[in-house]
Amino acid sequence: MQLYTDEDIWDKLRSGDKSALRLIYDRESSYLYNYGRKVFQDTQIVEDAIHDLFVDIWERRERLGPTDSIRRYLAASLRRRVVHDLKKKSKSQSVESFDQVPFEPELAIESMIIQGEMDRETSLKLKKAFETLSDRQREILFLKFYQGLEYEHIAEIVGIQYQSLRNTISASIKKLRAAMTILLTLIIFHILSQ
Repeated sequence: MQLYTDEDIWDKLRSGDKSALRLIYDRESSYLYNYGRKVFQDTQIVEDAIHDLFVDIWERRERLGPTDSIRRYLAASLRRRVVHDLKKKSKSQSVESFDQVPFEPELAIESMIIQGEMDRETSLKLKKAFETLSDRQREILFLKFYQGLEYEHIAEIVGIQYQSLRNTISASIKKLRAAMTILLTLIIFHILSQ
């Protein structure tokens, strides 16, 4: 089945082919877990949601619509499911919309800094620059620049309009650029003062 397109595999699943479900699970479960773990702090809820998602897909297979991207469909479904589960789990902490879901990825640039050439003080300042972004901005930047997803796919996953997504990315980059300019100025000043 590896030569089939996503549409073909999805159609086989919809018609009751268990090997298609197995293929989708084998191919996508690690990605879903890694995505869910970066978006949501509660890994147990993520694991349960992935399991429930595949059970639900199998049970509802005849009512599923077509898709040209299984990964995009699953990521969007997982996100909705986890938000729903978080709402149920914590009645005292209101999670009214996707905007209120905390997003705390381990960003590759932070890892490079921690491993690399900058000192601890500089890496903390860079981390603070990322913390100036909202959870939604961090999630969208993660999906765009670390997962390499297209704008249309990100908009579908996070449930916002295409233009709102572009505006969010633009505003996020401007905010980071401003924070990084300040950081770069501090680094240069530190180097010159030595």
